[in-house]
Amino acid sequence: MKEQLMGELAVCIKENHLKQEEAAKIFHVTRPRISDVVNRKTSKFTMDALVSMLARVGKPVRLVVG
Repeated sequence: MKEQLMGELAVCIKENHLKQEEAAKIFHVTRPRISDVVNRKTSKFTMDALVSMLARVGKPVRLVVG
């Protein structure tokens, strides 16, 4: 699930042609954190952190079970 959320973040960064520094400001994280997202380092993030980052760009996350 973390990989899917990171994928959405990476797509957002790529589609908007954002440099890592620009993305860091938008997502309210450091540039190295954006690098970790782009490189899919899932162990460095909680689900909550990824959901919060997506929320900052207006991408709601919905969890469906079953």
